Amino acid sequence: MKILVFSAHAADFCSRAGGTLAKYARAGAQVRVVSLTFGERSESGGLYAEGARPPLDEVRAIRRGDAERAAAILGVTISFLNWGDLSLEPAVERTRALSEEIRSMRPDAILTHHGPDPCSVDHDVSWRLVRRARQLAATVGLESPLPHVGPIPLFLFEATLPLTEAEGFVPDLYVDITDVWEQKVEALREFVQAQSFLVPWYTDAARLRGRQAATISGRKEILYAEAFERMLPWVGTELPL
Repeated sequence: MKILVFSAHAADFCSRAGGTLAKYARAGAQVRVVSLTFGERSESGGLYAEGARPPLDEVRAIRRGDAERAAAILGVTISFLNWGDLSLEPAVERTRALSEEIRSMRPDAILTHHGPDPCSVDHDVSWRLVRRARQLAATVGLESPLPHVGPIPLFLFEATLPLTEAEGFVPDLYVDITDVWEQKVEALREFVQAQSFLVPWYTDAARLRGRQAATISGRKEILYAEAFERMLPWVGTELPL
């Protein structure tokens, strides 16, 4: 099993899907995160506290270190494209770069941001880039040194808190992360210097999704969960029970 995650900023993969990624990594899956930016401007408020103006290179280095430690805790690998947050554009060359990432890994599933996202330009552009890259990766006639891939399931993770309803996020898949919850929290704590709110915000989110999952399934042992929205319907030889 191979899982590929496209994260707009350095912490997004962990806050939105860290529990799910940890579960797959624990089960022996190859899980790879590609962070499009470090979130050095829009996602590093703690580093600019009290009027501080650290150099962007310094902020990027801190964010890289945070993300690498969090990834190690979850048991996943991570790489960075450094495309600059608030500077992301759905350019053709960037779409092609992501399609090559997909062709190179040939994942069984792709995870990325929900969209459209009126609350975050970077999340919205990431969603657009990944959707198109997925299509390009499956195109036989596209010029590439790597062979094309088949249609890969795409899962969209939790939209921007606390405005998920405003963004139209309607989860149709819940993953029970109760057994890896402490692991996710440990990973989230790596980002406390730049984003101290992540642990309380995503604790609240995981508890809410856990209550929803427990109610839907009747499994009262579910305490924490992560929610996803599938981009395409389920296709199989039987009901997904």
